[in-house]
Amino acid sequence: MGVAPQLSAFEAALAASLPAGELRAALETAGLPHRRIEAWKWSDLRAALAKAPARAGMLSVNASRKADEITTLDRQPDLLMPRLAAGLSEGCPVYALKDGESLSLDFEGSEGASHHIAAVNVPAGVSATLHERYRVVAGGFANIALRIVLGEGATLTRIVEQDASPNGVLVVTTGIDLSPRAKLHQTTLGFGAKLARLETHITHAGEGAQLVLGGSYLVASGLHLDQTGIVRHTGTNGATRELFKGAAAKGGRGVFQGKIHVEQAAQKTDAQMNHRGLLLGDGAEIYAKPELEIYADDVVCAHGNALGAVDDEALFYMRQRGLSEARARAVLTRSFLAEPLDAIEDETVREALLARLDAALEAVS
Repeated sequence: MGVAPQLSAFEAALAASLPAGELRAALETAGLPHRRIEAWKWSDLRAALAKAPARAGMLSVNASRKADEITTLDRQPDLLMPRLAAGLSEGCPVYALKDGESLSLDFEGSEGASHHIAAVNVPAGVSATLHERYRVVAGGFANIALRIVLGEGATLTRIVEQDASPNGVLVVTTGIDLSPRAKLHQTTLGFGAKLARLETHITHAGEGAQLVLGGSYLVASGLHLDQTGIVRHTGTNGATRELFKGAAAKGGRGVFQGKIHVEQAAQKTDAQMNHRGLLLGDGAEIYAKPELEIYADDVVCAHGNALGAVDDEALFYMRQRGLSEARARAVLTRSFLAEPLDAIEDETVREALLARLDAALEAVS
């Protein structure tokens, strides 16, 4: 029998804010996720919050329009962090997207701990865009859960921006249901925090549904960004394409955990996952764990991962043409990181994200 952990003051205060019941008992028994849990071994949330002030904060949500309704979820999350978000939120705003709509959701966490849950529905046949942005001030902890459902034949472009938050902690957990013949194109651009984790769980129904996941990240010294994604194929003839590229400067840490799970019923699944990481100096850290778990026998699935440094020959070539070493490194790194962002169809959005990437590269050069 395991021994219950000694809760930090932060964890104890968080548990005390919950009503007596299963969720409070789970937190008191196991505490917050930590490095001894396999899925969190490179992102120790307990340690990041051990000395955080044990007080409530506020999460401001700047939405481009009002929610269609405030309700409770029809299905409670399974994982601890979204369960906490649901348990400590006053209702769940629900946005039902209309054809051609572009919904913006900007989240900002104040000092202290804040929790929020929201739902986005894309009805059958609807094509829409969802643009999210996340930031946390110094001394803040924001725990956010999203529930996204794409109806049959729906199309969603999801853009996620995560601002650098040197002394903040951010956890965003998204659950997505992808119906038959639906299409989801998701792109993230993240810069890390004291600890930031963008976690996505997708149930992929197959039957002509298509999923494209892409992301770029750049973490400077003292910043940590974890991108964890699990795609579960449950039906036949589904396609998934994943490409993540990241770079870490000296003292920065990037984490990529990707898993594609193919159930026995998901025959003729076509799934590809790739992660590429660039270490920009001694002391930079990138940890990657791509996985395939396949129970069907008629599939085409593959994954790849590579880590390295800026190519010396390419750097020499750039310097021979008059660029300083810092500028040459920035140009090569930008070229490397831009590929997932280049896949965004909206030129205005694409150029805005590339401009943010350029500014961040200038800061670490």
